[in-house]
Amino acid sequence: MSSKTSYGLTFYLNRTKEKKNGDCPVMLRININGQRVVLQTKRYLKSQDWDPHRYQMKGRTTEARVFNEYLEALRIKAHKKYNELLTLHDDVSPQMLRDAILGINSAKAKMIIEVWEDYIENLRKLIGKENTYTTYQKYRAAKNHFAAFLLKYYRTSDVSIKAIDYHMIQQFNLYLKTEKGCNFNTATKFLQNLKRITCVCIKNGWLLKDPFASISLTLKEVDRPYLTQEELNKLLEFNSPYERLNRVCDFFIFSCYTGLAYIDVKKLKRLEIEGSEDYGYWIRTRRQKTGGRANIPILPMAKVVLDKYVKLDLLFPNDPVLPILSNQKMNAYLKEIADLCGITKQLSYHIARHTFATTVTMMNGVPIESVSKMLGHKNITSTQHYARIVDEKVGSDMKILAEKLSQQLPASMYVTN
Repeated sequence: MSSKTSYGLTFYLNRTKEKKNGDCPVMLRININGQRVVLQTKRYLKSQDWDPHRYQMKGRTTEARVFNEYLEALRIKAHKKYNELLTLHDDVSPQMLRDAILGINSAKAKMIIEVWEDYIENLRKLIGKENTYTTYQKYRAAKNHFAAFLLKYYRTSDVSIKAIDYHMIQQFNLYLKTEKGCNFNTATKFLQNLKRITCVCIKNGWLLKDPFASISLTLKEVDRPYLTQEELNKLLEFNSPYERLNRVCDFFIFSCYTGLAYIDVKKLKRLEIEGSEDYGYWIRTRRQKTGGRANIPILPMAKVVLDKYVKLDLLFPNDPVLPILSNQKMNAYLKEIADLCGITKQLSYHIARHTFATTVTMMNGVPIESVSKMLGHKNITSTQHYARIVDEKVGSDMKILAEKLSQQLPASMYVTN
């Protein structure tokens, strides 16, 4: 017990609840760190029979001895329950001790998987309102990994939240990287999910110390592959005898010129496209992944794809815009298209979004603030990853330029000793 903890039990006669026959209920007051609750002992005495100094029944009669032994037994039970709670919780409240004495389960230790499942269920209920299905899936996957970890290394399906410490977190991190084959960032994201659950426990008063206090969960910077203008031109010129490949290439190009991720193209509805042929069209939607608002003018290349597969004026507001294939098939066919076009990069649908951010927009002078809004980023930090790629390209181009200019310098410009 901490030296700062104050704990006390006091029996008293509640004279304000006196019955018609003069009996008053004997109460137990529980005081912990300035907080207090009262508990009925289910025993009654008349005022003249209560000793307010010794907190018990007056006299040496058999009745008094039995009465006082009951109160002492209740005091001992309260002490025992209090010590049990201290082994399970960082902080014990008077309400928890009262519930433990009464045998109510609310005083039992909070378990991490149980809290996690409650959190996930709340996420599920708020899908489409405050969060996305993707967020729900990520927390569920992280919970399943942690449950499997507990079962394998601790031979249990759940542990008290108080058991989550630095050692367990590091062991879970190792488990993710070795046995589950997660890379650094993926493992870190799963740990971030676990930290979120421990934060919930701290806010609810179930956990006092942050087990992640000395653990860094910073993600590593990763390369974001994108297509150069030369590679993009190869796709624009692609024409196959197989309609499935032409279709996949067209949808990929649509995302290269809109910046929409696969799921955002799949869910895109007619009501999310505004404008007209005379004044141009805009896509105004919310990203499935983050819920961020994306406002994107439909560039000519993207409009060509739309016109090829759909007539916007004939669609109802909730009709899907493009008949896109499954993500799995799209990625499989994109690899085939890359081989046919001589593109050596591992082509996947998400590269289209990166290509929009770099080759299509920033490398053509579109300000980063505008690109951020079109991508639906909630803050510009996410967009700055692409800006660094563009800076590298500028640096590379300037190096080539410097070499060309140096060849044009007349000999008289060079200093000789």
